[in-house]
Amino acid sequence: MGLGRAGALKAQDGYAPLRNYSVEGKLAHTWKFLVEEAGLGRAGAAKAIARYPKMLGFSVRNKMAPAAWFLAEELGLGKDGAAKLITTLPQVLGYSVTKNIAPKMRYLAEELGTGTDGAAKVITRSPSVLSMSVENNLAPKVTYVAEELGMGRNGALKFVIKCPRVLSYSVENNIAPKVRYLAEELGLGKERAVKVITECPCVLSMSVEDSIAPKVRFLAEEVGAGREGAAALILQRPTLLGYSIERKLRPTLRFLTEHFPDTNAANLVLLSGYSLAGRLVPRVRLLQWHGQVGRFAASYIGTLTNDKFCEKVGIMKEEYDAEVAACVREYAKKQPGPDGSGAGGEAGGGGGGAGAGAGAGEMDG
Repeated sequence: MGLGRAGALKAQDGYAPLRNYSVEGKLAHTWKFLVEEAGLGRAGAAKAIARYPKMLGFSVRNKMAPAAWFLAEELGLGKDGAAKLITTLPQVLGYSVTKNIAPKMRYLAEELGTGTDGAAKVITRSPSVLSMSVENNLAPKVTYVAEELGMGRNGALKFVIKCPRVLSYSVENNIAPKVRYLAEELGLGKERAVKVITECPCVLSMSVEDSIAPKVRFLAEEVGAGREGAAALILQRPTLLGYSIERKLRPTLRFLTEHFPDTNAANLVLLSGYSLAGRLVPRVRLLQWHGQVGRFAASYIGTLTNDKFCEKVGIMKEEYDAEVAACVREYAKKQPGPDGSGAGGEAGGGGGGAGAGAGAGEMDG
């Protein structure tokens, strides 16, 4: 199965009855189903088994095959889509179609109103939804979002489609504390706190103490905006809460402050939505090399599309692309891995308004 000796031992420890299964019978039959009929392939099947060894105890005929067929055909994921979901959530092959999977799909598609395609998107992006009770988990959360957060039924529908993971968060331990912090401690009020969460749903996955509050302090103290100014910045650009201080906010602010010392720091930090190495640094360097420093404001440099920037500066696109590639390589050496400022940013993008890089850059969740 390609688990390796350590993986094989871990699988046996994770599911003791596995030791008693026939290699030529039960294990071979299950392995063939996963690899071929369910479409996981050898690598996908190995990942699924490593994640959930107990799946090897499921009946292929009574559990696995019906679940895989329902995901592919009724939910509309197709064989490849179903295989990806199974690899992510192997225990789904042990769920009853009639008592578990189908009711979740019907709730999302009909009661919530996502439609079958929307239900498929929600389940694909948040497979854990299939492990939750409609009555005790999913429905109460939708009601909370619709009524307590004031989004209404249509607003709750849009929010769940945008951020399916909200259905996996605890209201008491996760959602409510974030709303309370933003509304009361930061002083946004409930309606504006909900606006922040709606525009930057990753806030719900963050710790108030370890992630959100430190970013508020960064904006208030290092940026110099003060508490009220920090609240105003977050309301203006909610995605600021999604960026890492060390890998995104502080490096961007430091670089822009150095090259635009007369610009208010609060305005500079709003440009954190753009890739530092993939957009801001190469543009500043190109302006320096072509003797055009001071010609453009920092915000203007950030918001121009690549083609428009080249046109304004009077350079060829090839020169621009080469400098972007050089900066991305340079920053990749300084900060290996996702840093929100390297190749994962906007090295080849056109860019729109400030914050266009959010989601392309590093989100700190």
